[in-house]
Amino acid sequence: MSIQAGFSRCCLTLALTAAMALTLFPSGAFSQANEGGQYRIAVVDMSLLMAEYNKRKEKYDELQKEVDRLQVEIDAMSQRIEKAKEEYEANRANMTDDERFDKRAQIESDFGQYRSELERRQRLIDTQEERVLKEVVTDIEKVLTGIAEKEGYHLVLNASKGPRASVLYHSATIDITPRILEELNK
Repeated sequence: MSIQAGFSRCCLTLALTAAMALTLFPSGAFSQANEGGQYRIAVVDMSLLMAEYNKRKEKYDELQKEVDRLQVEIDAMSQRIEKAKEEYEANRANMTDDERFDKRAQIESDFGQYRSELERRQRLIDTQEERVLKEVVTDIEKVLTGIAEKEGYHLVLNASKGPRASVLYHSATIDITPRILEELNK
């Protein structure tokens, strides 16, 4: 799963949760919790929080270093296989049938190991990326919840931009993204 796909899934989940809350609870249902009849709504730009959260940046830089290290090893394996194929092609006319068969079988075996190792490493990176994303989203949710509860917000919506945005318009006065980002980056 890519970073963008995981983030998009998270944003969609937040938007659906907010929409369900609005449809499941008629306005009178909240009046018991808020006797003044005033409801506080805020928005946050989750994509901005993800992009500007220093911890996320640091974690993804670390992850990129790991990807680069693993790529060097994979590239070395690939180069060994390519060299073996070139040697096979250059020398196959001088080989016996058994030597050609053995050399081809070795190259195919090495290629199978290469593909297997490539897939294993991709799963490893995907798992590490999922952990980082989960940790970052948990941090954001914790800070967001703290600020929302402290400041008395009843509903916080995701105001990320783009064609899949759940909020089409909002006043800048209800955007608490800067406060959340400031708290995250302390």
